[in-house]
Amino acid sequence: MKRASVLSMLFFSALLLLSACSSHAGHLAQDTPSSPPSSSTASSDRLTFAEFSLSIQVALEPETPKILKENELRIVLAEAEADQWKTAKVSVTLSMPSMDHGEVQVAAEYIEPGAFVAKIIPTMIGEWKADITLEADGKSSTVSYLFSAEP
Repeated sequence: MKRASVLSMLFFSALLLLSACSSHAGHLAQDTPSSPPSSSTASSDRLTFAEFSLSIQVALEPETPKILKENELRIVLAEAEADQWKTAKVSVTLSMPSMDHGEVQVAAEYIEPGAFVAKIIPTMIGEWKADITLEADGKSSTVSYLFSAEP
């Protein structure tokens, strides 16, 4: 009887922990030079690198990333800007804002004019932050993209 009670408490604790880690709302946060990142809920994934006055579109494939699987984070520039940025370095730093797991940095690959892709693997259910950094001509700018990962 005592063993069943201990197992029930462990199961309840695990369930509570998992529910606290999960979230289904994806949204964006954008850095500006004079203020900390702000967030807004949106499915339109437009962000602007303030340092370069460069607008990008961010998309995930699949739209709701799966944990422990490779997902694509696409960063797309306006067609008119594509050639100017083909030598830029783009990197993505993944973290979970509500957890202290550290960060994972991934280089994005230039796959076609104006498009970079980073292969990301969220390791657990919950809300993640992808800090996307663009480096060019000795300058860098970072924007944040928030998303939720599911099983």
